[in-house]
Amino acid sequence: MLLIAGGDTDSQLGRLITRAKERTVALTTLLHTSADDLPLVWDLETGVLRIGSVEIRATSAFVRQDVFRYLSSQKATDQADARNWKVLFDGWLWANPEIRIFNRDFAMKDAVNKPLALVWARDVGLPIPKTSIHASKSEAEALLDGGRTVYKPVAGGDVCRELSTNDLRKVRKPHLPRPYIFQERLVAPDLRIFRIGERFFAFEIEADALDYRTVGGEAKIKQVTVPLHLLGPLRKLTNKLGLSYSASDFKASATSDALIYLETNSNPMFAAFDIASDGALVDAMLDWLTA
Repeated sequence: MLLIAGGDTDSQLGRLITRAKERTVALTTLLHTSADDLPLVWDLETGVLRIGSVEIRATSAFVRQDVFRYLSSQKATDQADARNWKVLFDGWLWANPEIRIFNRDFAMKDAVNKPLALVWARDVGLPIPKTSIHASKSEAEALLDGGRTVYKPVAGGDVCRELSTNDLRKVRKPHLPRPYIFQERLVAPDLRIFRIGERFFAFEIEADALDYRTVGGEAKIKQVTVPLHLLGPLRKLTNKLGLSYSASDFKASATSDALIYLETNSNPMFAAFDIASDGALVDAMLDWLTA
């Protein structure tokens, strides 16, 4: 029995559920809605997860935090609701080690630590961008003198942006409100490599934007052969991170054809990439979860 849980508006889960039904996978779905009508109870005394008197059982599971309702409403309560549902599901799954889930060795880690992942990527032989991490306005101004620079939050949650003098003029104090990752600006093409168990899938992304997520459906995605020189180091890195399911992003160097490692996501969006692979990505996920 495969359990799929998360928000009812998550198109990623919708695609996974549809394909699971097509493959006649034994399936239970627990999707919370804006009506908050999921009467779920986890009794820690007995360890039972139930709806009413019906016990929820699973041999494998896939759970995502619902980010879409908050992105649509911008209500802090929607973000808090989704986070609390995810923590409940994660706690129950981690407490039941016999249930097959992706990234079990990643348990209790909220997300990939982006600075640490860069260090470990370099350690296993992946080239990384010239990078500094700080909250200093003067350091950021100095970076602009050295060439085109991008910045993004240390903890994620926002897109990558190009640094400009206008950005820094808005900062009235000598320090930024929080630290950022500052990096040399890389160029197209974007490459995303999914790991699903021991299988790897690569996709090239063409978009008229620094960060392809800002253009949504206008980005062109096509499946490509995984570059063999990245395969070994990327397997080592994701093993070290404890990830059996992930997506790692690369861009090209502005001065050479080298592909440069950017980051690894422990719970990536996959629907658009599954479409580009003609369903191969979701099939690989279901193969692993139901093995």
